[in-house]
Amino acid sequence: MATYAILRAQKLKSSIAVHRSLKHAFRAQDTPNADRDRTSDNTHIGASSVSEAMAAFTSRLPDKHRKDAVLAIEYLITASPEAMGSKERCHQDAYFRDALKWLQDKHGRENVTYAGIHRDETTPHMYAYVVPRVGEKLNCRHFLGGAQALSQMQTDFAQQVGIKHGLERGLEGSKARHTTIGQYYARVNGKTPPAPAVDVPDPSLSDRLNPRAYGEKVAQSVVEQLRPAWQVLSAKARETDLAKQQAKEARAAFKDQDERLKPLVNALRPLNQEERQKFVKEALAVGEKIASSRRETAQAKIQQQEKARRSRGTDRSR
Repeated sequence: MATYAILRAQKLKSSIAVHRSLKHAFRAQDTPNADRDRTSDNTHIGASSVSEAMAAFTSRLPDKHRKDAVLAIEYLITASPEAMGSKERCHQDAYFRDALKWLQDKHGRENVTYAGIHRDETTPHMYAYVVPRVGEKLNCRHFLGGAQALSQMQTDFAQQVGIKHGLERGLEGSKARHTTIGQYYARVNGKTPPAPAVDVPDPSLSDRLNPRAYGEKVAQSVVEQLRPAWQVLSAKARETDLAKQQAKEARAAFKDQDERLKPLVNALRPLNQEERQKFVKEALAVGEKIASSRRETAQAKIQQQEKARRSRGTDRSR
């Protein structure tokens, strides 16, 4: 069973984009993949409505910033569906608490303006909105600048949070493309939703006098009502392309692995069955020793960081 920690990040470059995303978070718009009977199970941290969350986000923006600056980073944190589904609610919550603390330590508690947990979709997941503020400036590159920074972030999250909850990091150095938040939702939420019902606004007296203006109003209304469904369908289309690419890369990886294993297979051929079993047993023992050493190193690093954090807290309290 796959037991991977999953961390995704998406840049939001406008207040409109943040507001639209928050409407999804608070179920203030139609969400085809969400189960309305389970919406009450969702958790909101730091705000209880779209307006409160927007106010918290706006309060952390510097007075001045570049027009093309990233205003917020939307994080999505969960685990592979099989792993998350096997956890009891209390263990899921513990994982999400540690994940939120990791975000707060990384960005500063005051910059994590709102977070929540969705339990009304197929796989429970936490999301958080972070203003990438460094001092008095917005600096998203400081946190997400380049592939190396993203890779290191995935490693750090797995070591500090995932490993404590029985989750491991995805394959480091994989050529598979990064799955966006939209693509992740499309993957885990199952079937394509049915076409939504569309409400056509009744014409007013002025609309009857100006049919063209009324037609434009209807067209705009239809576009706005269909936008959420279109976004889901678009994400599914991108996910299909991604799956094809990942399958192609997987075949190439297996072929490469087969080539690398050929010398080992050739070396084992002269051995009898007993000798082969002995060789495999010894090889597994060495592998387990290396894996154990890595786990101990990761745990030691976590303990050192926790000790350092406690020490900093003690110093501040003096």
